[in-house]
Parts: sequence; C-alpha cells; structure tokens
Amino acid sequence: MLSPQGWEGEIYYATDDRKPVIAQLDIHRSQYSQGSDDTWGGSLNLEWKPAAAVSVKVGPQFERLYSGAQYVGTFSDMTATRTYGYRYVFGDLAQTTVSANVRLNWTFSPSLSLELYAQPLLSSGDYRHYKEFSQPRSYEFQRYGTGGSTITPVTNPRGQVVSYVVDPDGSDTLATPFSFDNADFSVESLRGSAVLRWEYLPGSTLFFVWTQDRSASSLDGEFGLDRSLSQLGRAHANNIFAVKLTYWWHP
Repeated sequence: MLSPQGWEGEIYYATDDRKPVIAQLDIHRSQYSQGSDDTWGGSLNLEWKPAAAVSVKVGPQFERLYSGAQYVGTFSDMTATRTYGYRYVFGDLAQTTVSANVRLNWTFSPSLSLELYAQPLLSSGDYRHYKEFSQPRSYEFQRYGTGGSTITPVTNPRGQVVSYVVDPDGSDTLATPFSFDNADFSVESLRGSAVLRWEYLPGSTLFFVWTQDRSASSLDGEFGLDRSLSQLGRAHANNIFAVKLTYWWHP
C-alpha cells in the first residue's frame, strides 16, 4: 500500500524550571493527503512547589485522531485475485483520547515521605465505511455497500451492533461471505497508587503501599465525557495493599 504524503508540526514551550510554578505546553498537528490521516492534540504539564518539601504535578493530555485506513482484519478468498487470495479490510477511524498524570510528593522529614499517583484514561473509537484494499502499490479501496457488495450489521438483544457480515460481490456464487466483529470501542481506566516510606533506622525502611486499578469498556464508539466518567465510577476496583520491610544488618 502506498503511503500518502503529508506534513507534521509541533510547538513546544516551557517556563523556567527554577520557579515555584513550572509549565510545559506541547501542541502537535499532522495531516496527510487522500484523507489518510488527520491528527491534532496537545498536553499541558504543570508543577507547583509550594514549599521545598512539597511538589504537585498535573499533566492533562488530549488527542483527536482520524485515520482513513485503520486495519481491521485479513480474510482468505481465492476470488480476490488482485490481492493474492486475501481481502484486507480497513475502516475510517475517528478516535478521541483524554488522559492525565497526577502526582504528589511530600517529604515530611528526611526519614518520612508520601507519594500519591493517579493516571485516568478515557478513549473512544468510532469505525465507519468499512472497505477492502483494492490493489497493491495504490491507496485505493472498495467500500462495502457499493459496487454490488453488501454489508449487514448483526445486533444483540440490546440493539447494539456486535458484528458485520460482508458479501464482497453480493452473490454467494462467487466471493465468499465473511464476518468480523464491530471494531467500535470505548475504554475507561484509572490506575492509582499511594506509597508511604519511613526510614525507622539508618538504612532500614518500612513501606506501606496501596494500589488501585479499575477499567470498563463498551461497543459505543462515540466519545462522551460524562458517560465515560460514570462508567469508570461504576467499574469494579482491584485494590492491593502491601507492606515491605527492609532491615540493614551490620556486624
């Protein structure tokens, strides 16, 4: 497959890291011909040091991606002579991702410190216009539902599309019909941890650790901040508590 030409650009800015408040801004943009790729996004990292022993970092990120040829799957069909007996299926993908990194470091004393960390992520991808690659050394596709081909959605009892059945030529006598799962997705995840470190003797340390991991997913490809946060809040949380003790033994 040919790769269409395009351009990419990035703007980066950072403030003086010796100041109590530090900011880093990154904005990127890319665009390629024939609708193959159109992406933009950015991140903002802020760090606040209200005191020498305290540091708070917040880093939100956002990205909007459009791909005109996102790979879905490969299916064997001897009638697909132009692509050597296989049908290579792609789709148009519109994906939105919001994430962040949040960190707190607090040193109470040389022997006692606390570190908190959280990483939320929300991402949704909406697939449309499923199609197959037409011929090598090109960027050409045959969109299903046109040119005599058919594509039929299969739904579950709740009315959600779970898969598609494709007949490349609209007739069972030539091309072999095949099916593939609905590629739409929404995923939400949250990872967090808290670590309390106490050096109770020189060289000997006691750690109290708590980690939490929760995630949810669905076939809804439309991004919705309220819906994603609600699903994440209802998701089952895996909590792990651990204690680690080290002792420096010396004669």
